[in-house]
Amino acid sequence: MLRFASGTLVLIAVQFLGVTAAVGGNTAPVNYMLHCQGCHRPGGGGYPGIVPNMRNQVGLFLRSRDGRAFLVQVPGVSQSSLTDAQLAALMNWMLPEFDPLHVEPDFQRFTADEVGKYRSTPIIELRERRRKLLSLEH
Repeated sequence: MLRFASGTLVLIAVQFLGVTAAVGGNTAPVNYMLHCQGCHRPGGGGYPGIVPNMRNQVGLFLRSRDGRAFLVQVPGVSQSSLTDAQLAALMNWMLPEFDPLHVEPDFQRFTADEVGKYRSTPIIELRERRRKLLSLEH
């Protein structure tokens, strides 16, 4: 049997509740960790030839409306259990976090309504569409 002083037990309970609140609060970094980093890795690096790298290139999709939609329409995002608002917050955190080279500080942030609209349209020919969007000249 473990014995704790009453102050220690309270501290453990507070720490546990704090962790639970952070996870339940669905902060964007926590949602990335729980829903994305298994495939895209902690730094957004992906796995060459299998899972795309997001580091220093995910912001390139913001060059067009189709590219913006693509970011939400990829299967891992569109089929996520996260709400539209949680996905919008995740995108708004992830883009400047993983690609500060291509994401301006004042970029147009995703809204829950926009995410809801985009995620309802599935992508056909994912790799080809990604290739075309990244080859846009600007």
